[in-house]
Amino acid sequence: MAVYTLPTEPEPFVLLTGDEDFVVEFAALLETKGVDFAIVPPFDDTDLDDLAFYDDDAEMMAEVVASTTTFAPAFSHRITSDPRQFASRTTHVVELGVSDIRVRSFMMSILSSAAPKAAFIVSTLTNTATELASSPDVSDRVVGVSLLPSMMSTTPVIDMAAGLNTRPEFITLGRQLLERLGYAIEIVEDRVGLVQARVLMTLINEAAFAVLEGVASPADIDNAMKLGVNYPKGLLQWADEIGIGVVTLCLDALYREYQQERYRPCVLLKQYMRAGWTGVASGRGFYHYQS
Repeated sequence: MAVYTLPTEPEPFVLLTGDEDFVVEFAALLETKGVDFAIVPPFDDTDLDDLAFYDDDAEMMAEVVASTTTFAPAFSHRITSDPRQFASRTTHVVELGVSDIRVRSFMMSILSSAAPKAAFIVSTLTNTATELASSPDVSDRVVGVSLLPSMMSTTPVIDMAAGLNTRPEFITLGRQLLERLGYAIEIVEDRVGLVQARVLMTLINEAAFAVLEGVASPADIDNAMKLGVNYPKGLLQWADEIGIGVVTLCLDALYREYQQERYRPCVLLKQYMRAGWTGVASGRGFYHYQS
């Protein structure tokens, strides 16, 4: 006699939004793990300023999609201008932004109406989960992670933190998706950067100060860390791969939150950002790369 095992939980469906480098890498991970998803392009400051010109959210979303034709081109078939069409299927919203909190909160508010029962998994690199859960529509559904570009598909263990008002069922729902993607989860307190990113950014910042002060060259500093403390990569190589812009924004957020000197971004990081030397993606950071 044949025995059939019926699924006890619905297959996950993810609405994904955030900064492009984060979205592209996480989308590739979702596809690899067989999780269905749609991408919602993010808003920017000018979109918020133009709200009065739109009759409703759907009209504005359509305009945003039309104006971001180059967003995540490898996943253009996944981009939607109307996330409400997935309302009955959406189990998770993943928001991986590092931009202005006004923009992030507004996007979360829009997606909350399109996914009224979904758990929200948000990036805590620049804001805590509790801060991002300030909208009444999502106040009890938000968990935070500190995923970094270039590391999402290689990191076996990640931090996760619940917002102070998050209900247990949404913590469980968020954890289920992350474990489906292959992550082992460590539950930590809800703080900017959580643990892994906070420690890594602080080390990168100190390495950048060492370069600024002429202590050693980037290559010598990286070799010292790899050979001396067995780091898998040099700190400055890591900064280039993550993106110097992301590193600096995270440090800015930590400094804003704690007002401690150790988190003040090194001037050299800011200068590199001003010059467009953001790392591997731009062809130059602490090292030179072929375009």
